[in-house]
Amino acid sequence: MKPVLPRLLKVWLVIMLVVLALPLLSMIALGLNHSRYGTFPFQFSLEWYAALGNDQALVDALATSLNLATQATIFAVIVGTLLSIGMVRSGRFVNLPVNGLLLSLLTVPALILAAGFVIVFGWFGLGSGSVGLIVASVVTSMPFVVLIVSGRLRELQGSYAEAARSLGAGPLRVFFTITVPLIAPSIVAGAMLAFVITFNNFAIQLFLAPIGISTLPVQIYSMVRLGVTPDVDALATIIILATIVLVVVINWITGNAAKIFTATNRGR
Repeated sequence: MKPVLPRLLKVWLVIMLVVLALPLLSMIALGLNHSRYGTFPFQFSLEWYAALGNDQALVDALATSLNLATQATIFAVIVGTLLSIGMVRSGRFVNLPVNGLLLSLLTVPALILAAGFVIVFGWFGLGSGSVGLIVASVVTSMPFVVLIVSGRLRELQGSYAEAARSLGAGPLRVFFTITVPLIAPSIVAGAMLAFVITFNNFAIQLFLAPIGISTLPVQIYSMVRLGVTPDVDALATIIILATIVLVVVINWITGNAAKIFTATNRGR
């Protein structure tokens, strides 16, 4: 007779998976339903996806969010990678306060961070503008890049760089020909995560976006205040599917790609 506890754990796991997936599946289903109010019987239709292209406010908000996320990701990857290298080469005296600051950025509620940014930017005369929004987005997404890249750097063996230096390679050549290829999978994974974090950072964008400019999360919030419509469900479905693809790509990059890079460098 099989023990009862493993069965209960499996049932509990299935229930949790259903609870987590049900909101996502319901939005996907409503986005494919012909009825504007989600009534039954269900009639398959793609009209709400076609309606997205005619909603200029959503299109503009999407373009703004993509532009913001791209700019913030580029700066976050550059600053985060350099910071990771500095942390790995530094002692505990430097690592402890830096790790504490990065951890606070990950744990402090986004609303508090956003309010703090508004105050600090007000001191420097930035106010609610594009520069302040990009800076805040970089600061909030950079810790994820540092965590991923620094973890990869700590796993690397120093023999690669030492061998390159013994053959006459300078610091810059060692960095671009040895260090960067070895940590490339982590950099790409950190960039993707930073992009997703920035794209979905509703609190920062709500507090710091310039007047008259709306990002996609803020635009969706403005729309759902009057009720969730099928075009919002269709847009949410696209975002959900894109997020799933990104998660799969990140898992592949941090797993298989890291092994490929390591095996390639060992073969050389």
